[in-house]
Amino acid sequence: MAHSIVLLRDQISALEKANQAATKRKQRKKKRIQKQGTLTKAEGEEIIAQEEVNQQVESETRQEKVRSGASRQASARCRRCRETGHNSRTCKKDTADTA
Repeated sequence: MAHSIVLLRDQISALEKANQAATKRKQRKKKRIQKQGTLTKAEGEEIIAQEEVNQQVESETRQEKVRSGASRQASARCRRCRETGHNSRTCKKDTADTA
């Protein structure tokens, strides 16, 4: 009986240490470091608004690239007539010209 009490006390102390370590980790995650003094509500809202504008501009530039056709890969061309929209198997050009 006395032996089991000693084991339980040892287990309880180990669990308490683990709980304290977990609590410290949770508290550490919530701390924030300020770079330059305090931040007012207006300044925070301004920063958020600027980020939204930057994201909108970035998405618009991506859409412009898609619309303008500024893609990395060139469109496929026919090997016989060098025109886009079909390949050499479906080319309408006379086969006698290539022979």
